[in-house]
Amino acid sequence: MKVVAPKMIPRMALALFIAPISASMIAPVQAEVSGNVALVSNYLSYGLSQTKDSPALQLSLTWAGDSGAYLGGWASQVDFGEGTDVELGISAGYFTEFSEQLSLDIGAAHYAYEGASVSSSYQYSEIYSLLSTAIVDLGIHYSWDYFGSGTHYTVLTAAREFPIGELFTLTIGADYSATGDKEKYTNAGESSFFHYYLSAATEWIGLQWNLSLHDTNMDESETDKARLIAGLSW
Repeated sequence: MKVVAPKMIPRMALALFIAPISASMIAPVQAEVSGNVALVSNYLSYGLSQTKDSPALQLSLTWAGDSGAYLGGWASQVDFGEGTDVELGISAGYFTEFSEQLSLDIGAAHYAYEGASVSSSYQYSEIYSLLSTAIVDLGIHYSWDYFGSGTHYTVLTAAREFPIGELFTLTIGADYSATGDKEKYTNAGESSFFHYYLSAATEWIGLQWNLSLHDTNMDESETDKARLIAGLSW
């Protein structure tokens, strides 16, 4: 069966603020539990909207041990147009720092969906790795049965952060997504595509604020348009 994806979900969900895992969460001096809540104007996953360009409320919770091991949980509103309205994720992995400028994060995640009779068929698992250096952060995500399609899916990511004074952090990033069998799974008819973005973040009155611009090289008019996304988290 050919699956034309209504969405494209990341393990490190590109929802502006919160992801199942972040370096600040998984490199504690001692074991700790942390979490946050975010409201975003549009939930994007590698440049593709998971909410039909509508806002989403998102939650995350992470336990991080002093050894570098961590467990994470994630929940977000979605809208696939057929009744699926909730995305749930769990992750487990290991984070280690070789130096102040070099670290490695490896792990596995599982995603499930609720809201419609077909939602449970979308669940899938993946493995991932993120290498952070002083120059660039490089990542790879691999699923062997992506979105219940019966084929594998690979995403390569690259990003660089630039502090702007003491108030803002600017992030420039890009990623490449590719399906293993375009007869079984595509994104709006595309077997592969690029997504690129520019994001600015700051903290004010105890909240984290983010504004980001996203675009892809996809041909479909609904998916290739640039999107300006705003949100806050606490």
